[in-house]
Amino acid sequence: MLCAGASVAATKAVDDLGRLISLAQPAKRIITLSPHATELVIAAGASDRLVGITTASDDLPRQLAALPRIGGPGAIDRERVLRLRPDLAVAWHSGNRAQDLDWLDRSGIALFRSEPKDLMDIAAAIRALGRLAGTAVVAESAAGAFVLGLRTPCAQLAPRPAYVVVWERPPMVIGGRHWINDALRAAGFLNLFTAHDAGAFAIAPEAMLAAGNAQRISLLPGLTGRDAEIADLLSRPGPRLPRAVQLLCERRMAP
Repeated sequence: MLCAGASVAATKAVDDLGRLISLAQPAKRIITLSPHATELVIAAGASDRLVGITTASDDLPRQLAALPRIGGPGAIDRERVLRLRPDLAVAWHSGNRAQDLDWLDRSGIALFRSEPKDLMDIAAAIRALGRLAGTAVVAESAAGAFVLGLRTPCAQLAPRPAYVVVWERPPMVIGGRHWINDALRAAGFLNLFTAHDAGAFAIAPEAMLAAGNAQRISLLPGLTGRDAEIADLLSRPGPRLPRAVQLLCERRMAP
């Protein structure tokens, strides 16, 4: 009886929306609907369970590059999804189309919705996916390494004002309701626009000028060098964020 109880417990987890995901057995066929969802599953030690990924996934290990693609930032290929017979889908709640996520729910496919509010939510998602895939030991190790990688000496410094640009025309910046703020704090920065209760919002050019000497962090395309690396790492709420925090800390420590 104890073994049976442990098995049931290992296949239950709560997603970022507080929804209980319950599987009869650990997931054996997983699809992901966003690049960061793919990275979360890999970090959880379940890459061998992946049977379909988004077309936007890149920088994948060689053995995963040939996986079937089930759609991009727009609509998913529902027929292909059904042919793949997944027992778990991992999606980005605000990044995927609501109608596709509702369709997955109606189709009876267990759906884990990722929508982290802070960096600890990302660690929790790695652990949750490990429980659902039966790889909890690997996932716990990865989540611990993720949390450890966020520790920097910059977190003890007086925070330097900063802002994060995500769009150019019209200018858009990150507001107070975004996990990037957590990454900034870990690196010794403080977002000037945390008072705005939004993930991202349009801002008047004059407000950008008023930011003065605050650190400008850009997520715009066309960057080069270290700026491009930081933008790429910060653009996904996944297990690569400790590297972004470390790079931002280096910038904070620079004269």
